[in-house]
Amino acid sequence: MNFAAQIIRCRVPDGLDGRNVCVAVLDTGVFVHQDIDKRVVCFKDFVNGRKEAYDDNGHGTHVCGILGGNGKMSDGLYKGIAPNCNIVVLKILDEFGSGTVRWSIDAINWVLKNKERYNIKVVNMSVGSSETTVSKSLSSSVAEMWKNGITVCAAAGNNNPSGITSPGINPDIITVGSWEENVRFKIRDGGRVYFKPEIFAPGRDIISCMAESFSFEGGHRSKEKVVGDYYVKMSGTSMATPMVSGTAALVLQKFPYLSPGEVKEKIVSATLKNNGKRLLNIEEIFA
Repeated sequence: MNFAAQIIRCRVPDGLDGRNVCVAVLDTGVFVHQDIDKRVVCFKDFVNGRKEAYDDNGHGTHVCGILGGNGKMSDGLYKGIAPNCNIVVLKILDEFGSGTVRWSIDAINWVLKNKERYNIKVVNMSVGSSETTVSKSLSSSVAEMWKNGITVCAAAGNNNPSGITSPGINPDIITVGSWEENVRFKIRDGGRVYFKPEIFAPGRDIISCMAESFSFEGGHRSKEKVVGDYYVKMSGTSMATPMVSGTAALVLQKFPYLSPGEVKEKIVSATLKNNGKRLLNIEEIFA
């Protein structure tokens, strides 16, 4: 995260660290790593129904670290974007990183029901599906969160050149691509034409929190990616997305009454001041 933080100019005014803002992470779960300990305020398992927080894949823990890790086990070197935010983790993906539309929609409904209780202002969805039937259901569900005042950030997906996955296909939410790929898509939906993703952030070999039960199964995972005892490198738009979710938490700490559309406008407009490159530019947001 240290190198990525430099690329996205993660320099903010003193005291701006995401405190009092809660981000919900819909993913594979969470291992309560020392960098996020005490700030995981709720865990809900829609896959196996377990009560205690766990992550049998490792993806969700890594995402949480990028979003809100405080860098405790690295002397601040691998600190996340909003290192004092609260985190709700909803497990919607199994140990293989797979899930069902039912788990996702149940989790989204849970967010809508509990947003006031936990002060959920931002949702991170580093997940995606290209299936047509799933796409429409997920897109409609995230639209409800957006309408209810929750800023939603979703991954563009890693299946270029075939396009954007759902829920990132939704025209209103913030869709995040990997800076290393930097590909945008023109999307036609009925009479509406729009472009996705709106914003990019680094997504290659991002160092963040490693779950105790981190799975080395699957592509691009090897023990060579492990960094010390507590961290691991992962790649993809999944890693770029929590950088933007963390940024949204910072924005809402400073401007708590902004609507999701206004949060999106602040973040995206700041990227365009960086030579129009659409690269996340945190410093410019608070300039």
